[in-house]
Amino acid sequence: MSSYPKYEKYSKLDRKKKPGLYERFITFLRNAKRILKIANKPNRKDYFLVFKICGIGLLLLGALSFVIQLILTVTLPIAKV
Repeated sequence: MSSYPKYEKYSKLDRKKKPGLYERFITFLRNAKRILKIANKPNRKDYFLVFKICGIGLLLLGALSFVIQLILTVTLPIAKV
């Protein structure tokens, strides 16, 4: 007997069996059904917010790539001479 009785509950005999493929699939379907029940369609305001955020991101990336290309085209020909 060990002096730590709490560790007895971790013995190999008391371990629960992992769920099989069928049980995991059924659990997944139940969770998916629950999520689809509570999900709602975004309204017009949400669509425009996402559109604005994506547009700002595209503009920022385009401006950044233009600045990088401008810097490289100005500096590289000078370095080759």
